[in-house]
Amino acid sequence: MDCQVTYFKEKDSFITKLKNSDEQLLKFYQYNPTEKASFDKRMKQPSNGREQELSQIIASYMEDLKLSDAQQRHLEALSDGAKVVIGGQQAGLFGGPLYTFHKILSIVTLSHQLSQTYDRTVVPVFWIAGEDHDFDEVNHTYVFNAKEAQLHKVKYHTMTPPETNVSRYSPDKEALVEALKSFFKELKETEHTKSLYSLCSNIIDQYDSWTDMFKALLHEVFKEYGVLFIDAQYEALRELEKPILKEMIQHHEEIDQAFRNTQAQTTQSGLNQMIQTDTNVHLFLHEDNMRQLLSKEGDNFKLSKSEVTYSKEEILKLIETESHRFSNNVVTRPVMEEWLFNTVAFIGGPSEIKYWAELNEVFKLLNIEMPIVMPRLKMTYMTQRTDKLLKQYQLDVQQVIENGIEEDRSKFVREKASESFIKQVEKLKEDHARIYQQLLDEVKGNQDNINLVEKNSEIHNTQYDYLLQRYLLNIERENDISMKHFRELEYVLHPMGGLQERIWNPLQIMNEFGIDVFSPSTYPPLEYTFNQIIIKP
Repeated sequence: MDCQVTYFKEKDSFITKLKNSDEQLLKFYQYNPTEKASFDKRMKQPSNGREQELSQIIASYMEDLKLSDAQQRHLEALSDGAKVVIGGQQAGLFGGPLYTFHKILSIVTLSHQLSQTYDRTVVPVFWIAGEDHDFDEVNHTYVFNAKEAQLHKVKYHTMTPPETNVSRYSPDKEALVEALKSFFKELKETEHTKSLYSLCSNIIDQYDSWTDMFKALLHEVFKEYGVLFIDAQYEALRELEKPILKEMIQHHEEIDQAFRNTQAQTTQSGLNQMIQTDTNVHLFLHEDNMRQLLSKEGDNFKLSKSEVTYSKEEILKLIETESHRFSNNVVTRPVMEEWLFNTVAFIGGPSEIKYWAELNEVFKLLNIEMPIVMPRLKMTYMTQRTDKLLKQYQLDVQQVIENGIEEDRSKFVREKASESFIKQVEKLKEDHARIYQQLLDEVKGNQDNINLVEKNSEIHNTQYDYLLQRYLLNIERENDISMKHFRELEYVLHPMGGLQERIWNPLQIMNEFGIDVFSPSTYPPLEYTFNQIIIKP
């Protein structure tokens, strides 16, 4: 595969500002991600003393997997105090959107570069957000049907969606297999299809929880990179987190105030508000089979979906005896992650790294240094057919990825249409406007007649527009093969008005290029970059 780095003009000025070391933005972070000095300093930071126990916990979490030699080496390195590059994501259906895999590739790429630069092992770690309970975000995916040139939504259907976090959820395996069949039904048959379907089917059969299935798929794809996986909701991890959980309860008011103050500063600096939460505690508690948000009212801690209340002493005792019932919200999760790991850099999507800016003072309050915060790699895959179609219609791939196909499609249709016909319709509209203005001048002062003329003018204008639209539609129908080609390019390179990686599923890419498409040998020139990468066979 060939990795072609392209330099798009970012629609999101945030990434551009980060790349250009904008001072107004960087004041909300503790390191500049573009300066080598930032990495020099992070690599010299002392260990936090939790590496050995953390390595044991991760080994325990991954014991149901057959670890690669690279993963074994990284567990040993972590136990010996190695630094990490980390990022995470919710456990999406069949791996979720492509950008989940791109986060992992970003983590691997940067950790490998740092290992070479500093001649020390830097471990890639992927954090599965199993504590999350927003099931509607992870229960579906999309698949592109090349024959129809259509994008289809595939959903795991259940009459009883979980109200607890996804790590506690065991899906209906029959329904999951049906979703898998629906997905593969839309794919074209390739030499990789049967083995890929078998891999996914075996994972569903072998594992019970939603996040374990997600973990198993990611492991199969990325084990040779030596990626280590940990679920945020893993009970042994919660045991290790007891001290910081207690501190978060003891100082919940100061944490909330620090967060609110920083958020006010970011919005005053022109950044969009990213975190929206009404709680003042920023932790969840598992109660009545539901993940419920804690908030403090008066002397008691209340739950968002139950009438149960707790005193501070009772909450602290619960942390000591049943820590697995607690989980972080968006404000405390990054801090928890950094308390656990000796992180060089955190890699996240655009929204993630934006909301980290709102947590600067929370990190400082808890005496935890914010790591270098960096955006994940952005990657788009092109098949030989896509490349052929772009050349056939003389289209610029960068333009299509960035803005879609509609402008080029409309231009194609206009070129196929009669320019004389279009000009005559437009001339009719111009004549119409002139004549109706004369009629309006004739009835000036009579509101009923003014309304009559304006309404009649509107009706005729609608007919002119209809004439032109139907004429162009007929041209499209005469060129239905080309219209299908344009639609195909849209769904491949700019689906649903955005980047391919936000909509497409990794299985689609593996079905096209092979199960090992994400293995190290696939991307020999791949290096960390802020810019868009196009992957071509």
